[in-house]
Amino acid sequence: MIGASGPGPQVPDLDIAAIVRVLGAHGVEFVVIGGAAAIVRDLPVPATVDIDITPSRSDANLERLAAAFDELDAALLTAEPDGTWFPRRPVENWAQYDTLHLMTRFGLLDVVFLPDGAPAGYDDLVMAAERCAVLSEDVTALVVTTRTWVRLKEASGRSKDLEHLDLYREGGAPT
Repeated sequence: MIGASGPGPQVPDLDIAAIVRVLGAHGVEFVVIGGAAAIVRDLPVPATVDIDITPSRSDANLERLAAAFDELDAALLTAEPDGTWFPRRPVENWAQYDTLHLMTRFGLLDVVFLPDGAPAGYDDLVMAAERCAVLSEDVTALVVTTRTWVRLKEASGRSKDLEHLDLYREGGAPT
């Protein structure tokens, strides 16, 4: 598993499949984006330290997501060794934010409701996403296509994302 180290909180090793398994067990509607999507797509980019997802913001899905947070022992990622606990219900307390950076018992989870390049969030991503095995034959999730991954990286404009795009384009990975 991929681990994060250094000063700050002690983050458990990243187990992408375990996080996806818990989300799936709770029926959470989401799309995998970011570095975890690149790993699933076998794109030539550096390893990731977290999994980024874009969930549906429907009331029922947010309740399922809150239940998954309970099972994942999700805490807000802060400088505190164990993160900061946050109330999971009512979901309106946290669902109003565009991004949540969470620490879970299986590593870091970023919940990105409105990723750059997808102004309607989940609704923009779900139609072009494909169900894929996520680092385990028995764990599947909707994952953005390579074309959508490129679009999101370009839209972010962050230097890290542009470097990932350069690596991808130099690697000649399939689209």
